[in-house]
Amino acid sequence: MTVIGYMRVSTHHQKFDSQERALKKYGVDHIFKEYESGRKTSRSELDKALSLLKEGDTLVIFKLDRLSRGTKQLLTLLEEFNQKGIHFVSIQNNIDTSTAMGKFFFTVMSAFAEMEAELIRERVMAGLEVAKENGKRLGRPPKTQERELAIKMYQSHSFSVSEIAEKTRLSLPSVYKIIHTQKEEEL
Repeated sequence: MTVIGYMRVSTHHQKFDSQERALKKYGVDHIFKEYESGRKTSRSELDKALSLLKEGDTLVIFKLDRLSRGTKQLLTLLEEFNQKGIHFVSIQNNIDTSTAMGKFFFTVMSAFAEMEAELIRERVMAGLEVAKENGKRLGRPPKTQERELAIKMYQSHSFSVSEIAEKTRLSLPSVYKIIHTQKEEEL
């Protein structure tokens, strides 16, 4: 079982001293050092550290804001660790998911994440409903000009369906649907 340490500072002017001392004292096998903002979701050293972790391994950080500045990313990572059977330790925050208390903390964090996602979904649905009530058309705007051009090209009998699709920048299924709809309207 490998114990991997990860530490991060935002600029090259900052030092890793306290983080490195705590990780070494904890007894990590390997340390990844990163000079990046915690708001970035993709960080090269973090990605390397995460790719090495296997079931039963442990990721150790100094404190939560070293792993992520965003709650959503933090919760996503914690859920990923849980699914893969990876332990997670935050030294300053006294979080260790290999203990009962650490698992409890993780469960509470997961519940908050689920509630946050559900609240976002509810707000989006309410906003869509209000937009509909106000007469807003939802979805992609129709390609009216392209549709009219496709009909003219088809009616000229000078173009194949694939040529119509290419010139109008519509997909083949869309062109076939337009042609089919046009034929039904003519009946």
